[in-house]
Amino acid sequence: QGTYQQYLAARELKKQSWRFHKKYKTWFQRHEEPKITTDEYEQGTYVYFDYQGTYESKSGWCQRIKYEFTFEYEYLEDELVV
Repeated sequence: QGTYQQYLAARELKKQSWRFHKKYKTWFQRHEEPKITTDEYEQGTYVYFDYQGTYESKSGWCQRIKYEFTFEYEYLEDELVV
């Protein structure tokens, strides 16, 4: 459960095809169409928000690319809760 502002941010990210991964607790977006798709997962290249990393001597949020990532659908957050 988050704030109303978090709800609005999540809604906007979902409009832009970002998906929240419950296990890694961050947002992912397809960088390209998945190479493998099954009923349980898809595998391919994704962009994700790294909230723990550093970029150009700055700490905080940045985007990174993850190659050959397996996104298991059981960890996909489908609901937006106010």
